[in-house]
Amino acid sequence: MKHFLTNLFVLLALSASAQKITVNLPYFPGKEYAWIIFNGDKQDTIARGSLDTNGQTVLTVPPAYENWRGMSNCLLAGGGGLEIILNGEENFTVACIVEHPTINDIYYTGSEENTFLLEQYKKQQDLLNKAGIIAAAVQAYTPQDSLYKALLDEKDSLTNRFANLQRQTAESPLYAARIRQMSDFCQGIGSHLNLTEKEMIEEQRQYVRETVDFKQLWNSGLWRPLFSQWISLETGQSDSTLLTTDGKAIIARVKDGGVLADLSKKLITLLHQYGKEDLLAQLLDTEDLLAPGNPAPKLYLPDNTTIVPLNSLVIFYESDCSNCENELAQLRGNYSVLQEKNIRVITISADTDEAVYHKNADTFPWQQKICDYKGFNGVNFRNYAIVGTPTMYAVDGKGTITGRYSRLEDYLK
Repeated sequence: MKHFLTNLFVLLALSASAQKITVNLPYFPGKEYAWIIFNGDKQDTIARGSLDTNGQTVLTVPPAYENWRGMSNCLLAGGGGLEIILNGEENFTVACIVEHPTINDIYYTGSEENTFLLEQYKKQQDLLNKAGIIAAAVQAYTPQDSLYKALLDEKDSLTNRFANLQRQTAESPLYAARIRQMSDFCQGIGSHLNLTEKEMIEEQRQYVRETVDFKQLWNSGLWRPLFSQWISLETGQSDSTLLTTDGKAIIARVKDGGVLADLSKKLITLLHQYGKEDLLAQLLDTEDLLAPGNPAPKLYLPDNTTIVPLNSLVIFYESDCSNCENELAQLRGNYSVLQEKNIRVITISADTDEAVYHKNADTFPWQQKICDYKGFNGVNFRNYAIVGTPTMYAVDGKGTITGRYSRLEDYLK
């Protein structure tokens, strides 16, 4: 009984101290919701429920997430929802009391973080809208027109006000300010209105290379869009060494193991997507590149075209290697089984003698056979970091590595 009472008091204490967010959406009574948080590309649902008949509910942060810091989304069934920063604040309220809400109709009470995020966004959008109108008006008038000087004065005023707003955001210690900066990067919004294209590119490169906190980014919901914008920016430059230089600087700043693992996967995926996979070896360890869950390197064919080995078992071997001969014999015996499962067999030889290669390869029943007669210095052997044969890679239908093996028996299991 003593232990029961102790546990009960602990549960009551946890319940009393858990952060609570009161949601008031009177025009959405009975709506189901899902409350999610972000970790890199992953989303975790931390609560589900329905608004009551008055469109209200209380979101309670589960004990397992009481120390989690980042952006959360309360998504309503059928579309719409609320962005809610969780950063250890006391209980607060978020409300929207109109039927067709805009950003101007959402109010946070008791949350400095969320109020800052919303207000800074409103101010920024107002300045950007006005600056766009003035810029168009300046183009429509000539220096001889009476309004021209007034338009230039207003343009200068808006430019200064925008720079001051961006500086306030940069200097703020709030997590909401970091969200604003990350969002600005994704939208191509700089620190000033009159940045040249070259200045904007350098500012964005410097921001990711030196400023962004990747742990904060990991929990922001902006992990994917920020890195997509960054890789697009970097690959648009004529000098590819900038990408490797910036990439190394980014990796060196990440100290959290989970964040670093996700960053490695993101770099691998994006560089494959943009055809820059040849730069990966300069950024990441070979074991990271070829780990299960990562994209399989392209295979180079004798005519210098490339293929992605989808639904494939890729076998690196060498003729006159006894272990290779044993595995290839088993592969012939199980080939019909692999065919039934629509698994494509691709063999890549380290042979340097054409006659030796054909003596073996011509007996294989599968169609895809590759040999460039460069041995272990061949491009495919290098890209797959092959240091011994036989070595086998299993690749799924999305081109993702699912395993590495030295024996067919292990793969078949």
